Amino acid sequence: MKKLALIIPLAFAITGTAFASYSFLDTFVVVKNAKKITFSSTYDIPLGPTASSSSNPSSSKSSKDSKTSSSSSSSSTSSTPTVVPSEHQYYEGLTAEQIEALFTPTKEFTEWKHYSDSDIYIDISTHRDDADTTTYYVADIRIKNLGYFKTALAKDQFGQNIKERTSDICKRKKGILGINGDTYGSQEGGYVIRNGNLTPGQFRSTKNLERKKPEDLIVKKDGTFEIIDERETSFEQVLEQNPLHVFSFGPALVNKNEVTVTERDEVGVALSGNRNQRCAIGISSPGHYYFVVSDGRNNESRGISLYTLANIMKDLHCETAYNLDGGGSATMWLDDGTGNANGLAHLINTPGQLQGDPSVKQREVSDIVYIGKEQ
Repeated sequence: MKKLALIIPLAFAITGTAFASYSFLDTFVVVKNAKKITFSSTYDIPLGPTASSSSNPSSSKSSKDSKTSSSSSSSSTSSTPTVVPSEHQYYEGLTAEQIEALFTPTKEFTEWKHYSDSDIYIDISTHRDDADTTTYYVADIRIKNLGYFKTALAKDQFGQNIKERTSDICKRKKGILGINGDTYGSQEGGYVIRNGNLTPGQFRSTKNLERKKPEDLIVKKDGTFEIIDERETSFEQVLEQNPLHVFSFGPALVNKNEVTVTERDEVGVALSGNRNQRCAIGISSPGHYYFVVSDGRNNESRGISLYTLANIMKDLHCETAYNLDGGGSATMWLDDGTGNANGLAHLINTPGQLQGDPSVKQREVSDIVYIGKEQ
């Protein structure tokens, strides 16, 4: 009994010391034989209108900036699999020539809001929510090739709690527009696929059912989005969807053109109530995507709810939209694709941290979603 009395306190002491050290490590899990993820496949996306594009339903925009455009369309003239739009998908009615005119023969880069070249068009606009309490930023993205819709891992390693700033990852990968990802590395479960990589040790096939809505987003290799529920979907079924990326944060904001969250929905136990900094991605049609990031936690911007964010994505005519990691992680970065934009590369939003920390700074994250050409 005396030995036991000595062993128990000693065990607790060792455990406490180990946990304290563990909490301050930059890498919580040592990744053995870590490999860089590369993406070499290309998926061309046609730009012309479909037969359905003759119907162009109008909608009201919640934004006070009329510059944000609605959705684009796609044609069936391509060697890649034809994307068949859903019956209720929105279109802006642009001709193939009008869409093509958005791209520029040579690279154009404007600090804060614009990038274009012969294959990529990105235009960023600034808005206030309907209640005029929060600023948010909308990146209207059009790409001719799905290979430009990329993801990247912190330090190019797959594992738990390996972290790096969104801007640093984006610059290293020579990205053009980057936002934070789904913080997969802070979770032990939740399906994960990045850049179509199914190399052992570079994806995760275990579920995370602790989320209130364990919904994942599949970005397919035909350029479309699909929402799945991990409670009802096996990893084998995910693979049948021909995934390029799979994100496991959520919840889904819009699915099949319908808002799928309520005014009371929140991500777990939010630190700032239901008004937070947010980050979301959405699709209007294959090749036409939106990245949206909101400010929060400062005097100019209180933050927005998931329901407000969902309606923003809906008003952008997103057929599908998905919530990514928010709060202090919500970040949008614009660069020129060289990783060294002569001081013009810029943090678009104003990421704020917890109460008591008034500084504007990026939080390190485990992964990003970005648009770029370089491998």
